[in-house]
Amino acid sequence: MDPMIEDKTDLPDNPITADRFADRAMLSMAFLHLIAGLLFLFTLTIASFSLTETASAAGQYACQGNNLVHQLEREDPAKLVAIKAGSEEFRNGEAILWKISREGIEPSWLFGTMHSADQRILGLMDRIRPQFEAATSVIIENTDSVEGKNSGAALAAMKKYAFLEAGTTLENLVSEPDLSILKRELESRHMPWTSARHMQPWLVTASIAIPVCDLKAKASGIPVLDAQIGAAAMEQGKTLVGLESVEEQLSAVSSIPFEFHLNALNETLKLSHLSDDLMETTKALYLEGKIGWMLPLVRSFAPQTYTGKGYAEFQKLLLTSRNHRMAERAAEHLEKGNVFMAVGALHLPGEEGLVELLRKSGFTLEPVAL
Repeated sequence: MDPMIEDKTDLPDNPITADRFADRAMLSMAFLHLIAGLLFLFTLTIASFSLTETASAAGQYACQGNNLVHQLEREDPAKLVAIKAGSEEFRNGEAILWKISREGIEPSWLFGTMHSADQRILGLMDRIRPQFEAATSVIIENTDSVEGKNSGAALAAMKKYAFLEAGTTLENLVSEPDLSILKRELESRHMPWTSARHMQPWLVTASIAIPVCDLKAKASGIPVLDAQIGAAAMEQGKTLVGLESVEEQLSAVSSIPFEFHLNALNETLKLSHLSDDLMETTKALYLEGKIGWMLPLVRSFAPQTYTGKGYAEFQKLLLTSRNHRMAERAAEHLEKGNVFMAVGALHLPGEEGLVELLRKSGFTLEPVAL
């Protein structure tokens, strides 16, 4: 049975060839890791893959970062107390799986994903399998992440938003001491400086914030959890729904004030020695269901970015506005019941997170332990 794929926007199907700034392969890599550096909100992948090979391949790229929560317990307990206090501001931040119910319809499920190819995270597929198998429809953020659907349009959108205006390069925006760090980090990720120097700061930040081990895992074709869910839905003939287009996602990122992106790049460079540790800590919190801890943790290490100019717009454009859009578009499908909805975990908590917004739409949501 052929699955029915629904998308909320019409995008052109004509593939493009990247111009002098970068070749197609480089744009594809940037597309794979679009937002992971900005708090790991979402990563789109256009690679084909075999689900049966995932577990064995993932083990080849295990990262070696340390859990900063354990380090703070020993070295800076006051900072850890502040992070915990900050997490309490995020309502519904204690679970990554939620049961959605309403009288008269079959239950549905909301699952918060992390866009990682880590074997521990991919292993969650087995834990959510009963809920996933029972669903007749699957909702994900973007169906372009499944088997390269509209990949040409995705690359066209990347080209539209990814580069600095003519005459401006990263040399104009990054201090000389930080420039050498930036070049080193990009070189370790096989991104040539001749192309990267023309990229928007947010895209460079996203690229260098991901540890090389994670980057290699994704580049090898290992799917992130979101893509694994989408591919499984297609294999089983389920209706697959995309909540957003690449154009909408990139537009949201590019609309955030430039100062925020520049602050994020500068602080990411200063924290480059902690990239493995920050990623490992985020993964550990996610696996414990402590998604309410994630923003306070990153804020504690990058205060200029996450309390400074442009942060309010970042919160509104990349989280709040998109949460409302997702909730509205998902509701028509949830009203039919038997839906499995999987979106980035940071979209779930908070007063304007998906859990609360769906409750306001008349659904009952209850956390489910994994």
